[in-house]
Amino acid sequence: MAGTRVAVIDDWQNAARDLIDWSPLEKRAEIVFFQRHFGPGEEDKAADLLADFDIILLLRERSRFSEALIARLPRLKMLSLTGTRAPNVDLEACTKRGIVCTLTAGGHSPAPAAEMSLALLLAAARKIPQGDAAMRAGRFQEGIAPGINVYGALWQSARHARDRLEPKLDRRESP
Repeated sequence: MAGTRVAVIDDWQNAARDLIDWSPLEKRAEIVFFQRHFGPGEEDKAADLLADFDIILLLRERSRFSEALIARLPRLKMLSLTGTRAPNVDLEACTKRGIVCTLTAGGHSPAPAAEMSLALLLAAARKIPQGDAAMRAGRFQEGIAPGINVYGALWQSARHARDRLEPKLDRRESP
């Protein structure tokens, strides 16, 4: 098969296609999205479906790429993984074959969950969804901000921003 082929696998929410603009890559390669992953015992199925791809983008760590599977993917030149580690990929086997493996820079951190929680708290405290709906309906600044209680480790992660919130968050410890 001619041309570069890219497989995007484990797109279980069927959302990857709409998350970014794929058009620059589509000018250079054929992109195929797979909602499925390849679990234990599905090495034959993975080899059959992925044998004609040059690049595989793994969106999650659920599919295993063992040395045996990698050997059955003759066109594979690159594996790109989300995250900062690849426990599901035999990186040594990839290195032996000259397959480039890329990971997401950064590091494991609880900050994204804390940041998202804080963003949701702010959205609730400031009634952002209601305000957005009101503005789209031609109204402006309707409603009153509710009080919010936060406990435990999440509170500790969000404590740096707590004094900037209005209304002030209740600072009691967990019951």
